[in-house]
Amino acid sequence: MPETIRLGLLATKEVSASSLFGLYDTLSGAGQAWEIFVTGESPYPVFDVKIIGVSCAPFRCASGTLVTPDIELDEASNVDIIVVPGMNVSALEPLEAVEKTGRDWIWNQHYAGARVVAACSGAVYLAAIGLLDGVEVTTHWAYRDLFRRHYPQVRLKLEQNICFQNPSHGIVTSGGTTAWQELALFLIKNYGGIEQARRSAKFWLMADRGNFQTPYTSLVTAISHDDAIVRDIQSWLAENYFIEKPVNTMIQRSGLPASTFTRRFRTATGFSPKDYTQLVRIEEAKQRLEMSDAAVDEIGREVGYEDSSSFRRLFKRVTSLTPARYRKMFGVERFARYS
Repeated sequence: MPETIRLGLLATKEVSASSLFGLYDTLSGAGQAWEIFVTGESPYPVFDVKIIGVSCAPFRCASGTLVTPDIELDEASNVDIIVVPGMNVSALEPLEAVEKTGRDWIWNQHYAGARVVAACSGAVYLAAIGLLDGVEVTTHWAYRDLFRRHYPQVRLKLEQNICFQNPSHGIVTSGGTTAWQELALFLIKNYGGIEQARRSAKFWLMADRGNFQTPYTSLVTAISHDDAIVRDIQSWLAENYFIEKPVNTMIQRSGLPASTFTRRFRTATGFSPKDYTQLVRIEEAKQRLEMSDAAVDEIGREVGYEDSSSFRRLFKRVTSLTPARYRKMFGVERFARYS
């Protein structure tokens, strides 16, 4: 029998209950659930899973659920894998109050050879302690601006559902919310084998979300900036995105030289004016696909694209889906069965 991997789930006060306990059940079940319920084989767990806390005292996590750690940090010195689950942390402000005990423990375990991985916004925790500098990572798409402003050394790959450089070692991160399932399957496959991963996917009904989280991504407009001119342009564009050559009008409206406007716009939003305009148009197209049964070409024209081929190509480049596939995933027909 292969050696059971010692895996610790870090439970801080910010932890999300769904991520923590979802990972706990899935990883604990690898090598046991299928064997007990389906085949009757002798179970042999792939992972020895423990919830690790600053202390073993029960506490209410950010979701309001009671968490009782199995072991405290000071006693958890021999783990093979550390998993930082998703956390309920702000997308507006950096995570500044990382407890020193947890920070030092992760760094010490990392230097001792433990593998550190994170689900969803758990990557914010790792970025805050400096562990992700220079590393390609993904996280929930809503944290794009937080990383751009406060953790610029991190090489963010938000289009991906899971990000790693080597399957056998190094940091691993997964995308938004339920993408913790991708992280779980990654760990099960690489430490328990493909058959255990297949069994887990079947037992827990884990759908294949593909390699990308771009179909789920929306343009975040809640995060403010201090550039009044750019804010005015964004407000104007929200009502006029469909006109021909809107970027030219945006430059004229700003009263700035084109190069100055482009620089300020990118500094404030993280996008060039052209890319931002395309994202606004595609966001509007997505809403029309979700809420109406209008023809795809008609929707393309409504958001500013007379050439239907160009619209379809751009839509797929931004979302990783064709308009028809996007409508199938998020349109009214998908949710009709709940009525």
